[in-house]
Amino acid sequence: MIFNQTEFLFVFLPLTLAAFFAPGLRALRPYTLFIASLIFYSVSGVEHAVVLAIEVAWVYAFTRSKRVVGNRVLLTLAVLPPALALLYYKYLGFLVRTLIGAGLSADETFSLFKAALLPAGISFFTFNLISFAIDRFRGELPEMPPFRRFALFITFFPHLVAGPILRYRDVADGLARLREFTLTNRDAAISIGYICLGLAAKVLVADTLGRIIDPMAHAPGALPPLGAAYVVVAYSFQIYFDFYGYSLVAIGLALLFGIRFPRNFARPYESLNPRDFWRRWHMTLSYWIRDYLYLPLGGNDRYVRNILIVFALCGLWHGAGWNFVAWGLYHAALVIAYHLGRKFWDRLPALLQAAATFVLVSLGWTLFLLDFDGARALLQGLVGLGPATAAPPTAENWMLLGLAALACFGVYPEAMAERATPRGPGDYARTAAFAVLFVVTLLFIDRSQSFIYFRF
Repeated sequence: MIFNQTEFLFVFLPLTLAAFFAPGLRALRPYTLFIASLIFYSVSGVEHAVVLAIEVAWVYAFTRSKRVVGNRVLLTLAVLPPALALLYYKYLGFLVRTLIGAGLSADETFSLFKAALLPAGISFFTFNLISFAIDRFRGELPEMPPFRRFALFITFFPHLVAGPILRYRDVADGLARLREFTLTNRDAAISIGYICLGLAAKVLVADTLGRIIDPMAHAPGALPPLGAAYVVVAYSFQIYFDFYGYSLVAIGLALLFGIRFPRNFARPYESLNPRDFWRRWHMTLSYWIRDYLYLPLGGNDRYVRNILIVFALCGLWHGAGWNFVAWGLYHAALVIAYHLGRKFWDRLPALLQAAATFVLVSLGWTLFLLDFDGARALLQGLVGLGPATAAPPTAENWMLLGLAALACFGVYPEAMAERATPRGPGDYARTAAFAVLFVVTLLFIDRSQSFIYFRF
């Protein structure tokens, strides 16, 4: 089940809210949300929901004792099954093809791997489980929460399949106050604002650009330079609004139940350099990598080595393919190059810094959209080395791209959502605008696609 489905918006969500706020059932709220989250996840496959439930119970069993603090054996036992499940479902086929079957096609690999369908969001909830175990090991969570809170922390449906990647302390207060939570008019208005804006970003912007890009991406080598440039920039906006839209909806949904999620984006395409970009894009992943990988490796003491390692693994986290590893190493090279030449870079005008960063980041996204051959063909077309037999983008295509750019750089969704409570004539007009935006989004929602980051 996904957020941009009418079944979710008009069946699952209303029923879950009704059960959560039902009079006399406050004591059952943690269980209500846990069961609803398992139902939400089971739509992608009952087997996957069973795997998730087993992992939750396993990690809790091996971290509940105070003896886990400083105990590497218990830590290893806690994180090993989730890590092995991630390896099996996401990476085993890739590793087999790489190590012993490089010449095999995907259809020629062992049937065991062909039958292993990737559970939605396995990378996200695996990172949540591992971070909890490590925090317990480090003594950063001295008190073990009740099982119902821990289970809900992992399975809570707004963040289950595409983040944000949470630490327990991010949501501990909200989980502890579920039974006493009362939804105020202000929180309801803010929540609805986030949900409306997130769905609009996904359905109206990301999916519209996707429908334009898809036919172009089928033959990237045939694109003229302007067509190739259009694909590069349009896909950069598509993946941003797709994932940003999901994050906004997730924040809004969590607020409906009294739980506040951390911000996951901070206007990343306004970054002044590649390092700044990773402080603004998918922030919860960046902080996770910093705290649980980069710093344990030694941090800045061996800067170049550690940057190469963490970005290579970051790329692999996104997908089981060498194109994702190459994407990670590409960003590592950008960050290292900035580190070495920052005295020159930082003297450039801010607008030039931001423009150069946006172009470099956008070029890297081609490794998400296409395989190596396709990315190479697209870049050849970009510099005029392709046959250029495809038609260039139309005026309407460019107009839609301009609107996406205007939405990216000129609209502040978080600020708009936080001011959603009507207090005067201007605020009521804003509320009416949200209603109109939601209705327009619904008109196109039947053509909406799955979120790009669901594959991760």
